[in-house]
Parts: sequence; structure tokens; C-alpha cells
Amino acid sequence: MAFVPLESCALRLGLYIKIEGSWFSHPFPTNSFKVLATKDLETLRGLKRVKLFVDIERSDPEAISTPSLSEAPTREEMVIEDPVSQDDGVSSIPPEVEETAVDPMQRKVAQHEAFQDYQSHLQQVENQFQEVLQESKQAVQDVVAGRPRGLRTAQKIVGNLHDLLDQTSNSRALLNLIGSNEANDEFFFHATNVSSLSMMVGLDLGLSRQDNEKLALGAFFHDVGELKYPAETLLRKGDMGQGELKTFHRTHPQYGVEMVEKIPNFPYEAVEVIRQHHERLNGSGQPSGKKDEQISTFAKIVMAVDLYDELCHHPDPARSLTPSEALSYLYVKCRQTLWQDAIVSLIKQLGVYPPGSLIQMSNQKTGIVTSVNFENRLRPIVLVHDEHSSTEEPIVLNLAEEEDSLFIAEAIRPGDLAPHIRDCLNPRRIISYFPSNTPIEASVAP
Repeated sequence: MAFVPLESCALRLGLYIKIEGSWFSHPFPTNSFKVLATKDLETLRGLKRVKLFVDIERSDPEAISTPSLSEAPTREEMVIEDPVSQDDGVSSIPPEVEETAVDPMQRKVAQHEAFQDYQSHLQQVENQFQEVLQESKQAVQDVVAGRPRGLRTAQKIVGNLHDLLDQTSNSRALLNLIGSNEANDEFFFHATNVSSLSMMVGLDLGLSRQDNEKLALGAFFHDVGELKYPAETLLRKGDMGQGELKTFHRTHPQYGVEMVEKIPNFPYEAVEVIRQHHERLNGSGQPSGKKDEQISTFAKIVMAVDLYDELCHHPDPARSLTPSEALSYLYVKCRQTLWQDAIVSLIKQLGVYPPGSLIQMSNQKTGIVTSVNFENRLRPIVLVHDEHSSTEEPIVLNLAEEEDSLFIAEAIRPGDLAPHIRDCLNPRRIISYFPSNTPIEASVAP
């Protein structure tokens, strides 16, 4: 059954209601929810300039049984205990309560304005990221062909990335973008993702700019040897058996080293990253079975970042892990094989729910994490999908400012979401959510 109109006098606990009106016309986090608290019931009864609807099937049975919604008492028949007597000539609601009731509305306005600023900043970073991506394709093509300009282009790319990442706000925006690879550019997105994340870890671990750019250069070209394989082989990478995958991990680093060593002045430290990125600390890796002290620090960083990005972007989307699952896997399952300092730094950079994480909240709404709250990593800033809200008025919540009853219940894999919701929450589509045609001030004006 669809939503049907509901008079405010028929409101009661347990009803699943929808508010038709601006998101700024009420203090609730979303436009549709089940009424569970008495204070929410009273707030709903006092709303102006909105229409209320109820979904009978999603409401609690006892809320719609006796009396029926069609026989609901009128407002005059309802007995409400007021804190102040009605006949003493003063308002039934103390002034301080009236002021407090406005606070959630003002918070919404502030969050919406902050989101508009974030959109603008995300667009700027996206433009820079796209320039990097286009240049990366040319750099890889030149290096594969043995042209020295490929190294110069790549050095320019990592220099620009370092400048971009030197500001924390840019890092947050970039993390959102690298969490949403586009089809047909997987190789270049992976190269740029690993390079960017490795550089973030390097900055956190105190590497100098010169060393960090060498690290990023090795990370950028770490899989260049894969391009020696035919496209059909690369398409099967996610379905390779253990034996074939072991051979693949043994051979493509060597192919990559052979390619870059033809380029004059290619940094030795970056070459070692290409050579060693599939080694493991306990000697179980490829191609040489090197152990902890035999592996370069730069390669140890890229080993962790490379596996993280592969876990999040498996060739088969159904087998991809959520960012939080991937971080948990690295921390719990890879203690003997990967450098823990790099993993801890990666977690520190990404947070418990990294930007770009699809999540389900305690009120059953889905959303995407847009930014980390460093003071409370479990309560980030999220963009919420509500099927009953206008796309011109995106719902953005700073969970650190919401009631404790609203929290992230779990991370969601992209394949578990309906396609239209997944597309709506694509980080790159966030850029298209620009301000409503109706000014915010008009929506909250008395």
C-alpha cells in the first residue's frame, strides 16, 4: 500500500509517516520515518506548511488498529498536558524550549551551506584529478614505448598530487573521488589511487617531499608490467587460479622493471617498488620471496595500499569488499605479511568509514560518507538517500551533531543496493547536487 493522507490529529506512535514539504520545514533528519518518540509526535503535530502521509503496511499493527485512522480523535478531543496552564495568559511552551526547538532547523541550514561549499571544493578537486588521470594515460603509454618523456610527465603528475594533498581538505575530497572508479579506466584509476594513497601514508610517516615523490612514482608504475599481457588475460585476473595468479605475480613485476630501466634516470627507489610490491614480510610473496628487512620501506607502503585498493575494486563487483571491510582485513589478516605501520597510517587517513563508503543507518536509510569527523570517527558526515526528498535539496547530516539514536548500523557493498540508489550516491554525482531553486532562508522563514 502506498502513502495515504494523514491528519495531524490522527498521529500516534508506531506510524510510518512521510512529510511532504521542504527538508527545512521540519527538524527531522529525513522526510520519512517511523514515529517512535513522544517528543517527535508533539513536534509533528505542531508543523506548519507541510502535508503528512502514512504508510499503513510499514506502521506497527497496534498503531492502526484501535481507534482506526479514520476515527481518530479531533485535536480538541485530545488531552495534552501543558507545562503551563492555558488560562493564565502565557504561552504553553516556555521561551527556552521554543528557542531549543529552532536549533535543529538552524543546524540544517548550516549543514546545507557547508555541503554547498563541499560541492564546490569537490568539483575543483575533481577537475584536477581528471587532469591527472588524462596525463597518467599518456605517461604510461610513453613509458611502455620506452620514451623518456613518460618519466617527466609522471614526475609532473606526482608533484601536482603532492601539492594537491598538502591541504587536508583536498585529501578528504580526493579520498571520496578515488573511491568511485569509472568503467573502462580501471588500470589508470588503480595506478592513480595507489599513488595518491601511498603519498598520503608517506606524508603521515614523515617522508620528505623528495622521497614521497619517489614513493608515488613507484606506486604509479607498480603494475605497468601487466600491460605486456594481452587484454583477455587481464580481464581474467579476478578469476585466476592460485597457480596462475602466483605466476602472474612473479612475472609482471619483472616485466615492469624491464620497461622502466630503459628510461634514463628512472629513480632506483621507484624501480624497487615495482620489483617488490608483491613480496610479503614473511617471505611468502613474489617474485623472490624476500623477507621484512630485505624489502624497501617504499615497497612496504605500496604493498599495503595496493592490496587495499584491490580488495575494494575487485574485477567482479560482487566480490569487492567495503572500504571498512578491506581495512579490517588488512589489520586482522595481514599481520604477518604486511607492514603494520603502513596499515595503521592508512586507517588513520581513511577513518573507520572512509569517504565514499556506502552505509545503512539505524533508521534504515542508506547514504554515503562524504567526510571524516576526526574527533569522532564513528560519526562522519553523510549524504542520505531518502526516496521522498527532492534531489534539489540533498539531505546531508553531520552525525556528530545528531542524537545518539541515529548512527551507522553497517557498511553496504555496492552490489547490495538497487542500481538507482547506487547511482544516486555515486561520489561523482554529489557534484551535480547543487542548491535548491528555493532559497534556504525562504524555507525556514516564520
